[in-house]
Amino acid sequence: MFVRPALFLALASAAGCAAMMKSMEVKPHTADNPIVSGQPLEAREKGDVGGVYEQDCNVWPFEDTMSVRITEGQICISARKHKAASPGWSGEPTANRSEFFRVSNDAGEGGSISVDKQRSSKVAQCFNKGFNAETPIWLFEYEGCAPNNGTVTAATTRLTVGDETWEFPGAAPPAAASAGAPATAGS
Repeated sequence: MFVRPALFLALASAAGCAAMMKSMEVKPHTADNPIVSGQPLEAREKGDVGGVYEQDCNVWPFEDTMSVRITEGQICISARKHKAASPGWSGEPTANRSEFFRVSNDAGEGGSISVDKQRSSKVAQCFNKGFNAETPIWLFEYEGCAPNNGTVTAATTRLTVGDETWEFPGAAPPAAASAGAPATAGS
């Protein structure tokens, strides 16, 4: 059987992409439901500082963080993100005055929370060999809150904020909690 080269490449590409996507799936964090525990949700990841490496910088590593504090009344996000300025750039790099984080629960309910830039500071200097120039690294800190409006309750079992997801294994989903309730007279 003869397979056209273009078709073979398309099939091989599709199989390779599917395998890559499966390996890139991020496992959710496990945490206690913040409405029940009163504790914030925390996430950390390697800061994205472009084409510089540890040996190029006077400070290393760069870690971006996010903290999500949730009460029955509101959801608040604090984020710290590193950003490399353009090589040879002097002063603070252009950064968004605010960023948006999509928030959704296990039922797909939620919305977006806008977090505003609170502070920025130059935290390191790196030498970008590709541009043969110094590259300053800046830290931007963002904060913002929005009404909870029932997005997260004591029965919520999963929450996604931006690119991070948490599962709350001790929480009973709303349907399971009411399914075991005893029937009342007249029903």
